Amino acid sequence: MINYYKKELQILFAIFIFKIAILLLLPLTGDEAYFIKWADNLSFGYYDHPPMVGWVIHVVSFIGDSHIVFRLFAVVTTFVAAFVIYKIALLYETEKRRAFFTALIFLASPVDLLLILMTNDVALLFFSSLGTLFFLYSLEKKEWLRYSLLAGIFLGSAFLSKYFAVFLMLSLLVFSIYIYGKKSAKNIAVATIVISFFIAQNLYFNYNSCWNNILFNFFARTEHNSYNIGTILGYFGLILYIFTPWGVYFLFKSKFEKNKLLKLLVSILGIAFFIFLVVSLKNKIGLHWFLIFTPYIFLLFSFLESEKLEKLFRYHAIFTSVHIAIIVTLLLLPTSLLKEHKNYSDVVMYTQPEALCAELDKFGDERIFTMGYSTASLLSHYCKKDVITLFNNSKYGRFDDKLLDVRELTDSNITLFNKSKINEKILSEVCGSYTLNTLEINGANFYTATCKEFNYENYKTLYLDIQNEKFYNIPSWLPVGECYFKERYYR
Repeated sequence: MINYYKKELQILFAIFIFKIAILLLLPLTGDEAYFIKWADNLSFGYYDHPPMVGWVIHVVSFIGDSHIVFRLFAVVTTFVAAFVIYKIALLYETEKRRAFFTALIFLASPVDLLLILMTNDVALLFFSSLGTLFFLYSLEKKEWLRYSLLAGIFLGSAFLSKYFAVFLMLSLLVFSIYIYGKKSAKNIAVATIVISFFIAQNLYFNYNSCWNNILFNFFARTEHNSYNIGTILGYFGLILYIFTPWGVYFLFKSKFEKNKLLKLLVSILGIAFFIFLVVSLKNKIGLHWFLIFTPYIFLLFSFLESEKLEKLFRYHAIFTSVHIAIIVTLLLLPTSLLKEHKNYSDVVMYTQPEALCAELDKFGDERIFTMGYSTASLLSHYCKKDVITLFNNSKYGRFDDKLLDVRELTDSNITLFNKSKINEKILSEVCGSYTLNTLEINGANFYTATCKEFNYENYKTLYLDIQNEKFYNIPSWLPVGECYFKERYYR
């Protein structure tokens, strides 16, 4: 079979080489740095999401602590997803040639190329796809107990990657009951028991950590959202982007055999697309939302005739090549070309973090604070300093709340770093006195402030009280074990 697809594999190898080039050229992103910070502060859970991505990065860090090494996990995940696509297609009696080509089409797609940009969702895709494969194996193969146990472990790990895994589990439950009936009861029972341990772990963490994940994902994250036709159109645009217009055309012209595989895909994608449609009425849907469901989107192409599969592969490869050309060109452009751009300081910060660290080293052992979690995470990673976010009431990136007890700063002098001008009003409200300085790196200005005699009580009123109301306002119906935020500042 490998020899038969020699030309296609050569194309995939070329795409793979460019993918590695992008992986090497792309600077560390703010979200990646944030998750690395999780890994450096290993915990049973974190503010924004369950902990799996932090755990994975921590394990990978034993190989190397470069973000390049961490991204290799995304590369591995692309092949795992392609393998799952191939195996599920074969499991439900898809012709071997069509199953293999379907997996190749995924590897030739822009979604596969962009996977390295979706750090948190990579772990979700890795564990959920393998968990689904093992669960389906448990329904179809004799070794049902072993596969049910593996399904529980991997689906439970997917749950600890992101709560989106629940939608997939619900789909598998509906499918197994509808198709296999009572025969699936033992498989469902074993997998559910195993998954329940992972859910219990997350509940225990939330119970003793202010219900961080619940408050962020179901309250703070959806605050002030309203109906927006733009988000709905964006949702359908993303669906078209993932399927591609030519992919939609081929599917529309094809006949679908009403077999188990089709019923599986209708169950998974029907539930997912409906839920996302409802969410899109008020929220912006990102490409990463679909990542857990991409194997099942691409499995729809396994129903195409071989000739159409070959055309679809070529079209996907051309489409991905356009992405590669654009991304590589942008990454190779000299940063000096963007000097007039309003976000030029961001460009310099992400592409030349070592130069920033050299400037911050001049502050010696002084504690450095920033006003945004991305900046704090990036500097923590590159400068090997414990850089913490301060003066920030954003709903995002609040992991630093757990790392810093602001009371410790009372009457002390602190150094604040920011990529844009620091609002003096902010400093005058909290600092007894302050001095401002400007750093210039490759034509970009960065700003520092020395805040003397930090006034904790004023800071509490202006920031902690607001954060307590917006992000730590635990509903009365939730039992509370411990809450680090309230125990520090309100008890």
